[in-house]
Amino acid sequence: MRKEDTVKLISAEGMEFVIDKEAAMVSQTIRNMLTSPGGFAEAEHGEVTFPEISAVILEKICQYFYWSLQYS
Repeated sequence: MRKEDTVKLISAEGMEFVIDKEAAMVSQTIRNMLTSPGGFAEAEHGEVTFPEISAVILEKICQYFYWSLQYS
């Protein structure tokens, strides 16, 4: 899988979750960050940091993204 096809989500503790970009796009907020013409750093680096979301919660969010892709 190419780096352009993935997104790295980083929790408050610094835990990194590398997921498919398609799965990350389930979230409208992440989609806006990655595709906005405003020049977000997230779009440039393919990384989104969530300083207020713990690793346990972010892991569940990632699981939801894949679940949503499969069942929608």
